[in-house]
Amino acid sequence: MAIASSSLLLLLLMFLAFLDHGAAAVTNLSSIEAAVRDRAFQLFRRTSEIVVVDVPAVLAGAGVEASATRVRSNALWADGVNATAAGFAVAVPPRVVPAPFARRVAIVFVRFLGNSSSWLFAAPPGYALAAPVVALLAFDASGPNGDVALRALGAPVRVEFRDISPSNGFNATTARCLTFSSSGGKAVAAHAVAMEPGPSCMVSGTGHYGVAVRVETPPPPPPVRERWWVWKVGATAGGVAAASFLAVTVVGAVRWRRRRRREEMEWRAMCGEELGRMAVRGSRMPSAKMVRTQPEVEEGSPPPWRRS
Repeated sequence: MAIASSSLLLLLLMFLAFLDHGAAAVTNLSSIEAAVRDRAFQLFRRTSEIVVVDVPAVLAGAGVEASATRVRSNALWADGVNATAAGFAVAVPPRVVPAPFARRVAIVFVRFLGNSSSWLFAAPPGYALAAPVVALLAFDASGPNGDVALRALGAPVRVEFRDISPSNGFNATTARCLTFSSSGGKAVAAHAVAMEPGPSCMVSGTGHYGVAVRVETPPPPPPVRERWWVWKVGATAGGVAAASFLAVTVVGAVRWRRRRRREEMEWRAMCGEELGRMAVRGSRMPSAKMVRTQPEVEEGSPPPWRRS
């Protein structure tokens, strides 16, 4: 039972690792091109014609398609290369040279269908991709399989996008041909020019090319006006309420204090003896009704009126 559980856990970990590797491969443009290049060179061992490259299942599931051909540099200079595939066509005219120079050149055409274009390439602000991005790549087929660039010294290279047309609502007058630049991560549009009839784009050589159309962005919502008068009225009402509460509290405390003192005086009056009142030169003063202790003359001290 423990062995079966360990085997299932190992299979699960291997599956998760495969998913992580596949996701990283789809989101990394360099790894995609390296995988396509390696598979293309395996096919060139049997033929030099234009072949369809069967990319790995992870890339195929993400929408990556590729085809490739191998030519000599003198044939490329004299005749060029024409490649046609589903949805696009690339015409490499004569007078094109590889840089750095290579006796044989492997030319690879990669098309990014579906979500792979949106994952790997970013359109300029205000634009959206109207067709899958097409990559024109070249490698040295006579040496270490290094990257080479194709430079058109005569007519430019023509990339035709056949899966967009005016019948589908495509407006070529507002569309732009994009040249993408990748420095790690998502490739961004580095150059945009008007489209040619076809619709097609004229490019100078190898690179990643796409078509973008302008999209109408919704207008920003109107700014919310600050209702300052609401805050002002609220603050004023709150201040008045606080002041009223404070005044009522102070008045109540003073009244309670006075009532308390009055009750205390009444209680003391009830406990003691009430004093009388007498008038002394127009003023009423308290006086006792009786004298509890009678005055006595001290011995040897006659009254003042008896002194002579």
